[in-house]
Amino acid sequence: MKYKLLSLNVGRPEVYQTDKGELNSAYRKTPVNEPTFLTKTNFQGDEQADKKNHGGQDKAVCLYPAQHYRHWEKEYGQSFSFPSFGENLTVEGIEEEDVCIGDIFQLGEALLQISEPRKPCYIIARTHGIDDFPARVTKEGYTGFYLRVVREGYVAPGDEMHLVERHPAEVTVAEVNEIRYHDRKNQARLEKVLALEPLASSLRQSLSKRLEP
Repeated sequence: MKYKLLSLNVGRPEVYQTDKGELNSAYRKTPVNEPTFLTKTNFQGDEQADKKNHGGQDKAVCLYPAQHYRHWEKEYGQSFSFPSFGENLTVEGIEEEDVCIGDIFQLGEALLQISEPRKPCYIIARTHGIDDFPARVTKEGYTGFYLRVVREGYVAPGDEMHLVERHPAEVTVAEVNEIRYHDRKNQARLEKVLALEPLASSLRQSLSKRLEP
């Protein structure tokens, strides 16, 4: 299966005004129109304001499916331009239900591995002035996800992203979202997720706290 990169986006921390005051964030990214080098930690020209909760090798790249934009535009009756979800990669056709933690993809010269679902936070609400946005994203499961960089290289808008290796456990991003937010007390499913070696370490630590003694 191949998916097309519609928008490649980078941004640096900035202070901007919202309806609830100032916000210091790199959420507002800008599309780039030329090949951009991807390192182990980020695209050149991209940074994070909150390095405790964002960035690092497990969260080097944030991807959001382009088709979800059409859902949110219908849901809220307004348009959202790329990259309204603060993502580095806006990719058409890829779905949380179809890709798995540990899957490896090639995009341009780079190799990427899915590490965890993206957790929607207050910044999406503050940026767009829609208070229930994070809760709605979580409910729908339209979270997008993070990837780590297995091999550095140049990536360009219009590149095709294709699966190189499916992780043998086949635990989808959607399944991890289900455990994280909805089926929270299912110990068997939780243990299955925690057994995934490619799972991001921060999410592993968080989910491990739910294990029964």
